[in-house]
Amino acid sequence: MKRELAAAVAIPIVLAALFKAPPIVFNVLVAFIALGALWEFYRIAEKTGHPVSKSVGILYGGLVLGDAAILWGPIRFMTRSGLVEITARERPGGWFALILFGLGLCALAPLLAKVPPADALAGAGTTAFGVLTVALPATTLCFLRDYSPRAVLFLLLLVWVCDSCAYYFGRRFGAHRLAPVVSPKKSWEGSIAGLVGATLFGAAAGTWWFLPELGPASGALAGALASTAGQLGDLVESLWKRGAGVKDSGTFLPGHGGFFDRIDSLLFAGPVVAAFIAWR
Repeated sequence: MKRELAAAVAIPIVLAALFKAPPIVFNVLVAFIALGALWEFYRIAEKTGHPVSKSVGILYGGLVLGDAAILWGPIRFMTRSGLVEITARERPGGWFALILFGLGLCALAPLLAKVPPADALAGAGTTAFGVLTVALPATTLCFLRDYSPRAVLFLLLLVWVCDSCAYYFGRRFGAHRLAPVVSPKKSWEGSIAGLVGATLFGAAAGTWWFLPELGPASGALAGALASTAGQLGDLVESLWKRGAGVKDSGTFLPGHGGFFDRIDSLLFAGPVVAAFIAWR
């Protein structure tokens, strides 16, 4: 019941922000969820013994997500002198400088926090790694929203179709464990069913309303590659949680676990879909 109630509240909020609100509203929602997932990632890392600089990592992730939110969703408002627009500069050099600045902060953090030298490299690396694997991939949702809300919905439904096919088919016919040490309930049969379901959905979406500009062949390929990436993302997070000895990354969403549990597949599938959009 908690799971269904949480979904009944969360889904309308996401759809309203996606289709009814200005792009910046959805982008801020993405930033909020991604920073929550990043915090949970750092909590998992701490349980494995890494001295993470959470405040530095959240600051770094916030800068990356904030820049993406404004870049792909400029803030516009009216003043007495006319329309004012606040936007980020769309230049690769700016992103490059931002990433280098954040990496420098992560490297300095263990020194300033007086972390034992033996743990300094692991702490700095984990702090930066969290931003590069959680915050940075989450910016692809902002990019997709800027292209079209339909592209974001395509990604969300693609992951949902893959997960649903994998779960129900694997529950009924699963006999061969996919990764028994990391995720004992997942099966090869379920994984293949998720791949097939996502591929068919991608082909249909490339023909119909979602992304007809892709076409059925590119839609099918996008569905196959993105769903595969999403399943790998789910396994990667399960691997990290298994190493930390935790079942869920957090408890924010009743019946669903934490933020990281909900978006792990999106963080891997999102860049794949964004690549198809950018290079179509």
